[in-house]
Amino acid sequence: MDDLRQLPGWHLLGTFPENDPNGVGSWLLHNDGEAMLLEVPSGLTVDIVAEGLKAIGAGLRYVTASHLHGDHLDIDCWNKLEEAYVGTHFMRPTETKVGVDILHNLGDEPLWFIKAPKHSPNDTVTVFRGVAMTGDIELGTVDSENKDLSPETRAASMDYLRGFEDRTGYHIHSIVSAHLNDFRQGVNWRELFEVG
Repeated sequence: MDDLRQLPGWHLLGTFPENDPNGVGSWLLHNDGEAMLLEVPSGLTVDIVAEGLKAIGAGLRYVTASHLHGDHLDIDCWNKLEEAYVGTHFMRPTETKVGVDILHNLGDEPLWFIKAPKHSPNDTVTVFRGVAMTGDIELGTVDSENKDLSPETRAASMDYLRGFEDRTGYHIHSIVSAHLNDFRQGVNWRELFEVG
């Protein structure tokens, strides 16, 4: 967990619900006074977000989640954050076809959203400062614990994810999963999505 707290521009608020071994990590990605909240799990509160923003000296510009499953986007918490942070851009994950890269900026730093449905119809991998948060996407396999999507769609998503660096010229050096049970540094991005 200490290594996770050392990622530049990634401020881990904690895992929620607290003391749950399957809790979801909630992050403030930040640069130059701007922040994005990534993952809105049950147990996260407006006060926790406010304390985190104060600690990093940033204002909240974006809020999003890796996908719409309830352990990643708690609608009650989401609604309370919308009330507390009027003017912030709330980006609810949407169902999408394979093959969309969305580029935003966070304090003049590239912030990528890769749409690649595999674990759920609205999976989004977030990339910031060379780190990718992969949500619940299982790496190295076409299989998924969820069977919501066809094997063909899952395979196409893995292929699309594998080609991200080639398409964009952007290098990813580390990955972390939403439940914080997979954290790797010095990764070969393409190899993470090889299936065989």
